[in-house]
Amino acid sequence: MSAAENGKAGPDSPVQAMSGPAFGLVDYAVLALAGALCGGLLWLLADSDAVSESLKLPLAALALSLAAGFGLFWSRRSMTLRLGFIIALALLLTVLTWDGHGGKASDADAALVFWALIGAPLLGFLLSALARASLREHRLIWPYRVLWQAGASILADGLMALFVGLASVIFVALWGVAFKAFGMEHAAAIIHHGAFLAPLGGAAALMAAGLARTNARLGEAVRNVLLIGCRIGLPLAAVFSVLFTAGLIAGGLKGLQNVPLTPAGVLLALALMTALLFNGVYQDGAKPPPRWLRVPAWLALAALPVYVLAAAAALWMRVQAYGLTPLRMIALIALILMSLYTVLLLAGLASELFARRLSRWMPPVARLNTAMALVWVATLILLRTPVLDPLAWSANNQAARLLNGKASAADFDFGFLRFALGKPGRKALDRLAQQDDPAIKAGIARAKAAKSYYDYKANAALAQQRVKTASPADKALVQLNAVLAPTGLVMNDAAQFDYGALAYGDSAAGKAAWKALQDWLAETDSAQDAQVRSLRAQVHQGVLAATLAKSLQGWRSAQKAAGTFTKDFERDAQERGHAAALLSGMAGEDRAVRALFKDRTRLDGNPDAAAMLNLLRAGAYVDAMDRRHLERLKELLDGKPWFAPLEIDLATEQDAWLIVLHGEHDPEFQAAVLKALRPRAEAGLFDGRRYALLYDTWARAQGKPQRYGTQLVCRHGRWVADDIAAPKGLAARRAKMHLKPLRQVLKAKNARRKGCQG
Repeated sequence: MSAAENGKAGPDSPVQAMSGPAFGLVDYAVLALAGALCGGLLWLLADSDAVSESLKLPLAALALSLAAGFGLFWSRRSMTLRLGFIIALALLLTVLTWDGHGGKASDADAALVFWALIGAPLLGFLLSALARASLREHRLIWPYRVLWQAGASILADGLMALFVGLASVIFVALWGVAFKAFGMEHAAAIIHHGAFLAPLGGAAALMAAGLARTNARLGEAVRNVLLIGCRIGLPLAAVFSVLFTAGLIAGGLKGLQNVPLTPAGVLLALALMTALLFNGVYQDGAKPPPRWLRVPAWLALAALPVYVLAAAAALWMRVQAYGLTPLRMIALIALILMSLYTVLLLAGLASELFARRLSRWMPPVARLNTAMALVWVATLILLRTPVLDPLAWSANNQAARLLNGKASAADFDFGFLRFALGKPGRKALDRLAQQDDPAIKAGIARAKAAKSYYDYKANAALAQQRVKTASPADKALVQLNAVLAPTGLVMNDAAQFDYGALAYGDSAAGKAAWKALQDWLAETDSAQDAQVRSLRAQVHQGVLAATLAKSLQGWRSAQKAAGTFTKDFERDAQERGHAAALLSGMAGEDRAVRALFKDRTRLDGNPDAAAMLNLLRAGAYVDAMDRRHLERLKELLDGKPWFAPLEIDLATEQDAWLIVLHGEHDPEFQAAVLKALRPRAEAGLFDGRRYALLYDTWARAQGKPQRYGTQLVCRHGRWVADDIAAPKGLAARRAKMHLKPLRQVLKAKNARRKGCQG
């Protein structure tokens, strides 16, 4: 006997047990543990890179379905049967969520997102409602009255679990804020960590679901709130449905072409929303609603055919113009299901005409709703199998459009098949490759040569632009691709073209194209465009490389080596370009700011207080700039004293030297740079004059004598070298660093600036 039959409330019984809770401590402990484990798994999937992207969504489906199963079905009564259903439902949803197509682009992802956000939750809800109805009835025949009660209670329990789970996370997170405000950083860090919050929210949600199942009054309250919303929403839906229908009739189907979103999707969403609101009012069909609600229900249902027919027209226009895509395939399936359900509801509406004094409330709906639920279950499962696979249907439809002439090879999106439709799309490409049409072969070659869908679209746009601009180089590429079309090869980029495949292919078309390519290279024209000359030079180098390879195997080996070289070269080029741009920018700022400082802070005669403050603040700005520049330079060096030989070019190295020269606030770093540069300067691999200036500037700042005499001071109206170490060897040291003799430098400077002026 069931719990209800014994006069006791079980976890699936609508009867409230006032004598005590149906759940014990063990039951709530099981729910808390299951929720914590599932929440922890979801956090690991979101936070960890150890799990591959292809596994994350199926594992997330496993965690969520297990959590939902325990929250909605766990009880020690009939425990084996309940655990079997929980595990079976979780495995079913996990397997169906598995994406075996390898789709990487938007449409394949969109189909999977539809399944994750709508399809899987809906399938889980329907199967759970059927299972809960079976547990109550102890049989596999589901009267709609019982199925309605099961579905409504599951919805109420799920909403309660979601609300409590989120509320508990927010509540605890606020405590973490309080801990942090009072300086308890360690405790706050633990509380705010996902590894703590996710299991906490999962445990609270499942315990709330258990509480909602054992508290009939609480569940009834939530259901009443939902039903009140439906009673308010249905009259509104009726009013807007009438207005929408009138506007659609007045505007005609042409207005569907101007809808920014997918028109069929919008219309189906409106129809589905109306049907859901009606079901919320209809409930189990046992008790008719008041007359004020019955009339809006009739109006809302009468408008359903308008939605469905308009959605069918919109979808037909899109499919006729562009063919099937995964989302259009899903919309088509939804349209068929919604059409069947519309017929069912219209049959119920017609039955009202034969009800005596409107005493009955659409009896066909109650009889057929259960069957419709089973149809939805079967359809959702088939949607993830080859029978109704949106990717496979889309790939076959797109290929058929090309073969029957509805789409031209020039405009056909071969990249969509390869990148957006996963394995079915690639299989369709292989079937199309068996056609003898050169345009189809060329399109397939473009798709296979592309690295991504974005790359394919960019190359297609570039090809169209070449046709539009018709520059000499573009015309030359069009000419070459016309020759290459029978081979299935495309030259979008002369540097990346597969010359070896052309040179060592066995086909007659390939040999003819190879000879035509060599003939094109042999053409001479003194008035030839510069871009064409550059293209010809690149093609010549590619042809020469293929010839030197001597075989297809040798060419592939050379391609592999060149690929590694290209990656290293591009990486180093980007790094050097970044360093050069950064250092050049800092050196340019240094020169510009110092010139501005010199121009704006001249102290003539007797300076006033404002002039001195100007000098102080401008000098502080320059000092801050020097510190900022030196820190950025250290980041580029990444712990090294200086750049390795040939790591940067000469101009960039001189920009870096200027930053070090003005980094007097960090003499230790200057000393390390000097130590690294000295052997290179003495060997002529670094500008000796700059090395000497840096050394002397650093030495005088440390109170040491200079070595090369680059630091001059004004004494008694004449420029002289300041404090030189070992004066006898000065001439040799200066010569080694390519500095003019000191006597010559002093004579010239004193002649220009008599009395040390300026």
